[in-house]
Amino acid sequence: MVEFVREDPRGAADFVALGGTVLTLDPAGRRVRALAASGGRVIALGSEREVSKLIGPGTTVLDLAERTVIPGFVESHNHPAFFGMTLAAPVDAGSPPNDTIADIVGRVAQAAKDLGPGEWIRGFRYDDTLLADGRHPTRADLDRVSGRNPVVLTHVSGHFCTANSLALREVGITAETPDPPGGLIVRDARGEPTGVLVETAAFLVTSRLPGQGAGELAEALLLADEEYLANGVTSVHDTGIGLIGGAAELEAYALLRRAGKLRVRVRGYLFDGLLPGLDEGRPEAPDVRGADDKFAMTGVKIVADGSIQGKTGCLAEGYTCDPDEHGMMLLEPADLGRRIAALDAAGWQVAVHGNGDAAIDAIIDGYSRLGSPHGSGRRHRIEHCQTVREDQLDRMAAHDVLASFFVKHVYYWGDRHRDVFLGPERARRISPLVSARSRGIHFGLHSDTPVTPVPPLEGIWCAVRRITRQGKVLGPEQAVDVDAALRGYTIDAAYLAGEEDIKGSLEIGKLADLAVLSGDPTTIDPDRIRELTVDATVSGGEVVWRRETTGARP
Repeated sequence: MVEFVREDPRGAADFVALGGTVLTLDPAGRRVRALAASGGRVIALGSEREVSKLIGPGTTVLDLAERTVIPGFVESHNHPAFFGMTLAAPVDAGSPPNDTIADIVGRVAQAAKDLGPGEWIRGFRYDDTLLADGRHPTRADLDRVSGRNPVVLTHVSGHFCTANSLALREVGITAETPDPPGGLIVRDARGEPTGVLVETAAFLVTSRLPGQGAGELAEALLLADEEYLANGVTSVHDTGIGLIGGAAELEAYALLRRAGKLRVRVRGYLFDGLLPGLDEGRPEAPDVRGADDKFAMTGVKIVADGSIQGKTGCLAEGYTCDPDEHGMMLLEPADLGRRIAALDAAGWQVAVHGNGDAAIDAIIDGYSRLGSPHGSGRRHRIEHCQTVREDQLDRMAAHDVLASFFVKHVYYWGDRHRDVFLGPERARRISPLVSARSRGIHFGLHSDTPVTPVPPLEGIWCAVRRITRQGKVLGPEQAVDVDAALRGYTIDAAYLAGEEDIKGSLEIGKLADLAVLSGDPTTIDPDRIRELTVDATVSGGEVVWRRETTGARP
């Protein structure tokens, strides 16, 4: 059986994929053998014989060779400019490849040799909890090899950075510099900065670095764009435009749009600190002029607390490793509530970062005051939502609050959450997908790249298997089936941005965005899901990436 919406006026489709399995992820969960698109939209789904009738001389035909087509992945929480900058950085400070601070310092020393005096050295992804030293690098570590170059290393979470003495001097941070609201300048016994900067204090450095103009950020966005396509991601929610480069990030997107180089569809969530009038309680209303299917400003991002692995996520009960430490709110709850109310009144969708359950309480309180039991219908969100409790999920359901769960925490930090930060009972409930689903809460899944790697297939595997780095199962009762996990990266993620009518499933009239997988994730052993490869990515009926071309533009 074939389903048509219309005949193409030229008598043929622009694009046809056939000879495999097409998982539509429509409400009925249909599986077909072929798909056709024209004008960037799906026009036919059905059998190979019927869809083949739409092939003409100018039709691009993709032979699936028994591979599997799914809707293009929708990544519901990422940081493309930040990601691209990590890809271009001269220092990879992550673990692996680094086991010790000395390993990282060696990489900084090499970068100092490669660059000229005075040039800034940037590194990303260091994780103090994976280093044998068990601590953050400090300016004393970095100063030994970088006396001529300012150095800034950004933590894998993005919530910390460490700077050498020259970098601190360049941005004017001294022993007399006060801690900014929502941040901390770590100091030694004499009151001197150690180089480690926490939360908003990190912005004192990262927001003032050179080389973050619109042109440089546009290049970073292109690097990220290529990696997304190589992993089947056709849409990204950029949750925090301006956190890295300020207003230059918006200009970078404008440059790419004018040049026609933006291939991944982006839905932008502006960092709240950049929205005019918000501090006075009168934020500008959304401007939808110029929005298109490639880029649109969708909402505003607020950061309420920090990260669990950095002990800055705000918990109701203390950290297992430090019971007197509860983390920190970056905004006072009353201020957070005022911002939510002002943004809602101005017409913005709001996405609030909340990892700790105390922060999540404050976020839900803010949303619950918007009026009707279901708020304003703007689909307000909680980002990450790591330690949300059952009673909080009840409140989220009552007020129609959505979630974007950072499900890869289970694999990348699950062992440390269990053994160090949260203890066994709280750790087993991180990303409680089954509990959320049982209440009808709409949620997407995400990787928070560059915090963890892009591949959505890895995130789907995490949601289904809940296995940690040590090979332990963490909270098996919160593991969802493959279909639910797939939807968390496709149609349910599209719902979070109000786009379920145009993307997220393969249906007549929707965007012809799809990923070609090496196998069917719904039929293979669940342990092998993350071993599947993306062999081609299609956006609007155009093949924009093929594995056999090693990522080269077609």
